[in-house]
Amino acid sequence: MNDFLININPYESAGILFAVALLIHIGLSNILNRLLKHTNKTPNKLDDQIIKAISSPLKLLIWFGWLFFSLEAFKDQIVVFSSVLDYIDITPMFIITWGVVRIVSGVEEYLVEQDNQIDNDSIRLFSRLVKILVITAILLAIAQFLGFSISSLLTFGGVGGIVIGFAAKDMLSNVFGGLMIQMDKPFSTGDWIRSSEFEGVVEKIGWRMTRIRTFSKNPVYIPNSIFASIPIETPSRMTNRRIKETIGIRYNDIGRMADIVSEVKNMLNKNQFIDQKEVVRVYFNYFNSSSVDFIVYAYTNTIDKSEYQQIKQEILLDIAQIIDKHGAEIAFPTQTLHIQNNTES
Repeated sequence: MNDFLININPYESAGILFAVALLIHIGLSNILNRLLKHTNKTPNKLDDQIIKAISSPLKLLIWFGWLFFSLEAFKDQIVVFSSVLDYIDITPMFIITWGVVRIVSGVEEYLVEQDNQIDNDSIRLFSRLVKILVITAILLAIAQFLGFSISSLLTFGGVGGIVIGFAAKDMLSNVFGGLMIQMDKPFSTGDWIRSSEFEGVVEKIGWRMTRIRTFSKNPVYIPNSIFASIPIETPSRMTNRRIKETIGIRYNDIGRMADIVSEVKNMLNKNQFIDQKEVVRVYFNYFNSSSVDFIVYAYTNTIDKSEYQQIKQEILLDIAQIIDKHGAEIAFPTQTLHIQNNTES
């Protein structure tokens, strides 16, 4: 092509190149659109993401080719263009890197949208690591192309990494804390977590910190390294909600305790909202200061809080009716005052 363009006017060369680039652009757009229409009909959406990812980089490569060869045609007339050509001839590597990063992002989006066993946070983390590795590899290749010594750069990077590691050990501990969260999976985005210091729903697990939304709707930002030093409870992963109540009746009704306990346990065993696979306990438990207490211990078969509270309410009302049915009363704190009558003789 260069031999052909040398024999004609540079302006004509640029015009011809523009027309060729435009035709290739239009042809490529038609081909990609046809492929996209075809892939849209298939159940697998991965090919759609890949076509969308490579579309823009390919078109940009076409117009870069037009720019490069146009400058090549003018370099004998405009000397500065020769220097420009020396600097922009590595541009395709950047465009290819951009295309690879877009493909990785497309695969990430495809995996996130799928209903699979892979956690979305792990997918995003792996995608970021792949992008970093690709960009690093391309930058090293460009450095070698420009004449830099890769071994010297790696040696400098190793020494610099040690210095940076000491200077930013807290940041690195948070980064590794984030990696441990992704690997161990104590919680994921959307989980309700609780500790002695905070409680809320996880909104984002970042490189350095995790953002949770408290139930007062305030965001809390927690460095990832903290999760390695404190116990974390994840209530959203519970299998059942527990009913654990201590109920007291009067000392005058202690003779009715056995019948009350027996009927309450029978009521729980027949309740469709109580998980019968789990333990159900109803026992006379304690001689309290103002009452004799029995314990009610069972698990509901729901984890929804609103439904659980409704079930618990109905069970407690049923227990109150059983106590009343047996002629007993729920105790409350009372005091008896004995006054000694001392009569003078």
